[in-house]
Amino acid sequence: MGRRTLLIVNRTAGTGCGPAMAGRLARELTLACPRCEPELELVDDHPSARQVARRFFAASGRPAAVIAGGGGGTLRAAVEGVCDAANGTLPAGDALVLGALRMGSGNVVARRLGVARDPIEGIRRLAASLDANRTAPCAVIRCRFGTASGEDVRHAVTMCGLGQFGRTSGDLARWHARLPEPRRAIASVVDIERLNNLEYAASAAGRLVASTIDPGTAEEVQVTLGERSERFRLLAGAVMNFPIGAIPFDPRVTMGEAAAGVLLLPRGGRLRTWRLNAGEGLRVEFLDRESVEFFLDEDPERAHRELTIDVPGTLSLLLGTREEAA
Repeated sequence: MGRRTLLIVNRTAGTGCGPAMAGRLARELTLACPRCEPELELVDDHPSARQVARRFFAASGRPAAVIAGGGGGTLRAAVEGVCDAANGTLPAGDALVLGALRMGSGNVVARRLGVARDPIEGIRRLAASLDANRTAPCAVIRCRFGTASGEDVRHAVTMCGLGQFGRTSGDLARWHARLPEPRRAIASVVDIERLNNLEYAASAAGRLVASTIDPGTAEEVQVTLGERSERFRLLAGAVMNFPIGAIPFDPRVTMGEAAAGVLLLPRGGRLRTWRLNAGEGLRVEFLDRESVEFFLDEDPERAHRELTIDVPGTLSLLLGTREEAA
């Protein structure tokens, strides 16, 4: 008996995906993996992707698979959904495998796993990996943070962005909302993954310049990890579970480890590089303001008072090649 399989296609990811392409992806999945029993769900945003993943996994009485057709945000939404269905924990053992297609602007995990840029070729290779049970572990980053009315818990599979770097996803979301048509036009002639990297670089550069001019834009924080505790103005930071080519700092962890690399750059200080192991928590308290914007994978969030990051474990992700890509 095969895995019950959900294919989520985000119609608004990247430059868009119509019903015809979504249907073709579902047919290719069925042909390449007849035992997959695929179900297709088309969504228009990340909250909808999270909802359908939660509903699907909650109703699965046997091993399941969820393939996210979109970008990093769609994959993260699928992870959030299955964690919701598992009462806020990671699905145990062989209960779930995840797959990611490169159909959005940010496809870091899919690229890392060797998924083809073309979605048709990508779904064929993921289906072959699903049929052969060819997977790789990927660490999950969990973030607990204060809200205006209480506390929230979110998950990510790539990184958490902090400080001025943590504002960049919000900048991009605002730019895209204000100038949707010009961006679509540019994305039609420029590789969307490259465009996404350029947009992040432009946002980060602008914010770093602003912080140089006005030190008060960098929040004052108290950072605690185990016995380490430091207080400084945070210029930029990231918690990453594997190296990313566009970021010129090595987190000193690999995707399969149940750990994450912590990179914190104080304003006017040296880079702090720490390792966040399973069972440990990185606590960041905001000392000079009520809330700050940050991001998880590519989704902007807002934390009030403080946030705590840990690594609860790993999830199994389908390979796009016969072995993990470098």
